[in-house]
Amino acid sequence: MYAPTIAFLFVRFQLIVLRHFVFSSAYHKSEDEIRAEYEIVQKAKMNPQFFAPLYEKYYDSIFIYISRRIDDEELTADMTAQVFYKCLRSLEKYDFQGVPFSAWLFRIAINEINQFFKQQKNKERSVSLKEKHINILFEELQHHDVKDKHDIVIKLLEQLDSDDVQFVELRFFEGRSFKEIGFLLGLTEVNAKVKTYRILAKLKEYAEKLLR
Repeated sequence: MYAPTIAFLFVRFQLIVLRHFVFSSAYHKSEDEIRAEYEIVQKAKMNPQFFAPLYEKYYDSIFIYISRRIDDEELTADMTAQVFYKCLRSLEKYDFQGVPFSAWLFRIAINEINQFFKQQKNKERSVSLKEKHINILFEELQHHDVKDKHDIVIKLLEQLDSDDVQFVELRFFEGRSFKEIGFLLGLTEVNAKVKTYRILAKLKEYAEKLLR
């Protein structure tokens, strides 16, 4: 089900309510899993054939991540392939920074998405939600008994620019930690947290006006 298009100055967003699609963050791994994955990466640096398990393991996650923002299957497939191509091409530069290897892939994906919309200003950027995401956001906004939450979310997101919406997506719709958000967006963990709560404060202010 597709909600009405949300217009921004430079980027348009389309809100998609996904009722049956499950997505789990690939960041939440044990220390042993991270270590084993790092060993595979080191082997892949020596021989590209060892990159295949990483490609097979994360292809679906990266595809889903991009498709939630692009909403075009063919284009998503092309961009996903580009993410893995760029990853493999620059694999020698990869250094462990306290987050799983998958975080690096998602960071490349975010850069590809942002670059695409800078070049294609006539394209629609999507924000994908499940009902639980809407409820989580309203819990954060400290508004519980609200009717027409879906419509209110659209109006709230209209008040934010595309960069701010990205923070809302990562934190409240995908459950990323501030450390993850910081790595993905090139910020420190502290700056990611401060930025996110500033955006949340703006949303609370907008919500108070809408719900009077």
